[in-house]
Amino acid sequence: MSELKWHGEEAERLIRQAAMKAINDGAEAILTDAIDETPVDTGTLRRSGTVTEAPAEQAAFVSFNTPYARRQHEDLDYHHPRGGKAKYLEDPFNRLKGKVQKMAANAIKNALKGTGR
Repeated sequence: MSELKWHGEEAERLIRQAAMKAINDGAEAILTDAIDETPVDTGTLRRSGTVTEAPAEQAAFVSFNTPYARRQHEDLDYHHPRGGKAKYLEDPFNRLKGKVQKMAANAIKNALKGTGR
């Protein structure tokens, strides 16, 4: 009879590592789409987009950092004659969240394949 070896700690490490990479990759994809939809001002708003990793929370945050970023995002009455639109971050997030979840699930599945030694 063969002996069963438990690789729980290694599996957990691989899961966290794979999930974090997929989450970060997904956040970068959301940011790329969001930048394309961000209102065109002097370019400052578009350049302020960033992804911040939060490994302790198994999360990544996509944000735009100007004093007017939130107002531009939320105010549906603004007109953007040079391009872009309101909800420039929310819409790409909603459009891509399912894809990011699948990326994370596939990354975890692939990481676990390596633990069945």
